[in-house]
Amino acid sequence: MTRIWVLLGSGCLALWLPIAPAWADAGPSAEHGAGDSSLQATKATPEKSAPEKSAATKSKSADNAHKGQPAEHSPRTKKTKGATKPDKGAPEKDRVAQPAGPEKVLRTQTVRPKPTVPPVALPNAVAAKRSQAPAVATAQAATATASQPSAVVKAAAVAATSVGATTADTTTAAVKTARPSLINVIGSFVFNVIGGAMLAFAGPPVLPRGSTVTVKVSSLTMPDTGQKVQANWYFPEHADSATRMIYFQHGFMAVAPMYSYTLAALAQSTNSIVVAPTLSSNAFDPKAQWIGGSADQQAVADLFAGNRSALTESASAAAGHQVTLPTKFVLVGHSLGGALVSGAAGRMVDNGAIANLQGVVLMDSVDLNNAVPTVLGKLTGANYRPIYDISSEPYVWNRDGLVGRELEAARPGQFNGVMLVGGRHIDALQGANPVLQFAEYVVAGFSRSPNIEAEKTLAIGWINDMFAGTGAGIYGAPGQTITIDTKAGPATAVALPFASTQPVQATPWDGIAQLILNGVMQFAVFEPMGQAGPARAVSAVLR
Repeated sequence: MTRIWVLLGSGCLALWLPIAPAWADAGPSAEHGAGDSSLQATKATPEKSAPEKSAATKSKSADNAHKGQPAEHSPRTKKTKGATKPDKGAPEKDRVAQPAGPEKVLRTQTVRPKPTVPPVALPNAVAAKRSQAPAVATAQAATATASQPSAVVKAAAVAATSVGATTADTTTAAVKTARPSLINVIGSFVFNVIGGAMLAFAGPPVLPRGSTVTVKVSSLTMPDTGQKVQANWYFPEHADSATRMIYFQHGFMAVAPMYSYTLAALAQSTNSIVVAPTLSSNAFDPKAQWIGGSADQQAVADLFAGNRSALTESASAAAGHQVTLPTKFVLVGHSLGGALVSGAAGRMVDNGAIANLQGVVLMDSVDLNNAVPTVLGKLTGANYRPIYDISSEPYVWNRDGLVGRELEAARPGQFNGVMLVGGRHIDALQGANPVLQFAEYVVAGFSRSPNIEAEKTLAIGWINDMFAGTGAGIYGAPGQTITIDTKAGPATAVALPFASTQPVQATPWDGIAQLILNGVMQFAVFEPMGQAGPARAVSAVLR
């Protein structure tokens, strides 16, 4: 029942978050607004003609007289010997127009430098077929302000500032977007507490009966971020001679031990060393160090760059002796973990690790912030790598089959994966904790036993083919119906694309789950906040 309480707690947080900004920003907003508007007013003052300048001078003198001060200098200040009057014949551009009236002192105190903010491309739901051109992201950013919540509107205002917008409201929005807020503080606290509780309650990874795999636990230091996280290592029976490695990433609000049965099967049937770290699900982290953030995507990519010292150290600590890890590897991810490994694959093109990447397997992947289309745009030509998705039927927990449609849009006519008929989001999430397992089923729908086995059969076949360069796994032509024989009975799959994109309802509370996910992801941080570079905090809405 823990996951149910997690869902309910997240729901309360999601309902509170939309009104929190008004409380958190009520004071600073007024102060920033005054300072920014005075700055804009000063910059926007037009050049005055001679008569207007004379009138302004008189007004200025009158105001100073009203304050009991001389018009040209402050009290107790004598004119400097070399001081001269302004040259009336000097060009108008060489002189700065000063604001008239008693607002002068106030504006002088509140004017702040206008921040230079780079343009931000806002993530939006991706249609069934979409272009990868940068112009699409620009168009989405331009239209987001008309339909998205306030946090997205603020992010759009940041982009507007970068191209010359000078209104006080825009500048204020830029300042708010670039800095962590009370929402980030409270949200981070809640999600970190929930994440810690989930990891503690899940317990250590447990192997299924009859497994020949050995599982060990150690810590792993993530590159770039410096995070120390728990890593589960699955060593096949003949680990010393293994030439394959799999990196697995769990989904949102899950932890690695919850997948122990699935990962043991992958390690045993592919003769691969499997590593499964538990990363944060704190979507409010200002540093974007969570499974949906760019910081963790880069960190995972850098794990496999160079001599891979962090992985080697962690594996050796788990095994109890020095381990030499295989060079070739495959990335596997479930749910939002699929978006993370996809993003990492794209970044491996830049750090050189792509040379050893054999492919990517997604298990009912979820995409936020357009991670999958981005990597598909990079994995072309010499960098082409297969990316296959084992999708459930389109419904709330896989964002109505978004990743399947993204794959079809980028690679039409190719084999991009399958949809399991009657499949559910939990088909791949199989572990030994019965309480957590039941709670997952209650929240996201109960899985059919044949589909649970088919999930492993499909993944194992594709991974073996990726390493060996063969085609012995289960594939099909687009739209083809495939029967998969398993020890639990036959399962039915359909090769992508989806025969129908109409979402199914797996539980009576799918709508509530959608509302909660929308509320949380509305404020999710995908890029580190408060940096001078192009990274900025942006928000995405699930639908």
